[in-house]
Amino acid sequence: MEETTLKTGTLNLNPLTGILGPERAKHLLNRSLFGARRSEINFMKSKTAEEAVDYLLGEPVPTLPLPLSVKTDAEVPLGTSWVTVKYNGTYNSQRLYSYRAWWTGRLFHQELSLAEKMSLFWHNHFVIETDVVSNTNFNYRYNQLIYTQSLGNFRKLTEDMTVNVGMLTYLDGVKNTSGSPNENYARELLELFSIGKGPLIEPGNYTNYTETDIREAARVLTGWRTNSTTDTSYFDSSKHDKGDKSFSAVFGNAVISNQNENEYKSLIAMIFQKKETARFIVRKLYRWFVYYRITGDIEQNIIMPLADLLYDNNYEIKPVLRKLLCSQHFFDENNRGCVIRNPLEFSIGLLRQLEVVPPAPSGYVAAYSFWNYVYSQCVLQNMEIGDPPDVAGWPAWYLAPRYYELWINSATLPNRTNFIKAALQGGIKTTEMSEKVLVDPFKMAYLADNPADINNLLATLTGLLFPMPLRADQLTALKDTLIPGLPDFEWNLEWNKYINNPSDANQKKAVGNSLTALLLKMVSMAEFQLI
Repeated sequence: MEETTLKTGTLNLNPLTGILGPERAKHLLNRSLFGARRSEINFMKSKTAEEAVDYLLGEPVPTLPLPLSVKTDAEVPLGTSWVTVKYNGTYNSQRLYSYRAWWTGRLFHQELSLAEKMSLFWHNHFVIETDVVSNTNFNYRYNQLIYTQSLGNFRKLTEDMTVNVGMLTYLDGVKNTSGSPNENYARELLELFSIGKGPLIEPGNYTNYTETDIREAARVLTGWRTNSTTDTSYFDSSKHDKGDKSFSAVFGNAVISNQNENEYKSLIAMIFQKKETARFIVRKLYRWFVYYRITGDIEQNIIMPLADLLYDNNYEIKPVLRKLLCSQHFFDENNRGCVIRNPLEFSIGLLRQLEVVPPAPSGYVAAYSFWNYVYSQCVLQNMEIGDPPDVAGWPAWYLAPRYYELWINSATLPNRTNFIKAALQGGIKTTEMSEKVLVDPFKMAYLADNPADINNLLATLTGLLFPMPLRADQLTALKDTLIPGLPDFEWNLEWNKYINNPSDANQKKAVGNSLTALLLKMVSMAEFQLI
């Protein structure tokens, strides 16, 4: 926790009253989705915060479309799923290509739900990496776990993650045996996945756990193995340490006796009895949805009450999200436009907000090729979905003092610009795609009630693309992009020339070029990087 008084504003969790309106609906959706579309903002703007958040907290669809094969996978017919076929390392790269493209495309096609944003939150929290867990089937089972339980119970998710095939592989749980305990998962369970360190007391020992607790937790977790034929985990009693495990005074000198395959649940129950576990995860949720700096006032007035709510509700996530996202604090103007879009929010958000039409999912070869391109562009922006840089996740959510600012640097900013230019100017086309994917500037213009009115057009587009109203000089600069140095009515004349004679290719091109230049200027502004 950082002690700072940088931000002021509404420091309470009292519910926002009245209907959202467009600005607050946009704020809620941009923090809950990967880029809020105009239609989605319009749908939510007449709702109260409680109605909107309840809608977003609807249960995720339990069965997701399965990843499809690619042409070079000889074991799986084109158009069918590889996730029901036994893992074969020969085709790992092809299936990993499919997996990454499928996940990236899923974010674009997301429902009006918090499920995808929370899935990414849990991916950043319970990290595994595909370049370590080479078994694509295991990666898929991990993905299904964080999605189906994205809005569920934190304690249950921790239990299930502990014996998940992907996690057992990633943090060497499969190597953890009686007589030769492996401490990797036990250490991360305490340090990163549940209670956190707290202040250092002495080398290796913190206020929230000690080296003794790590050692004993590792003994509890011995005996779990994975089956690559069934893609499931199982318990091998012969490899489990059956002795008593004695924990430190931090945990009240608790002793966990042998319970075989259920013993890990007692360990997690012990950890989750500590209120600091609730506080630890609430701080991460706050940084995910609101802002990265947690002042003393925010800790006292926001974090602590939310942690109590989480603890009192047996670690159910929904009550906490509902309380936070309906609060006056969340909607306070100080908390709008203060988060730098991560590469997925930037890239997927750009495509969604500019109403790009990607290849249809039914044409999966072209669709997967397109989404793999988008995935690769996010990698160039320092975010590789499926492969956080290490077990702590992406530094932008934990590394003080810069946090989100780490997304923007001399390498990533030009790559963001290149993606903008591809979407708006050159078009996106891979060898598997028959047509370019390109922003349609006229489709964007028609989002306005009256696109012939330059002020209505700009109000619509700036209201969609920017988290806060622009200054007068910025609006003037945008007008000059459409009608350089000319009065407002000149745009009306140009637009009506096109409307009245749509077969005039030259006029259509001129208007289209002007609109594209306007959109290019808007999404290249620093304000577009913020939500």
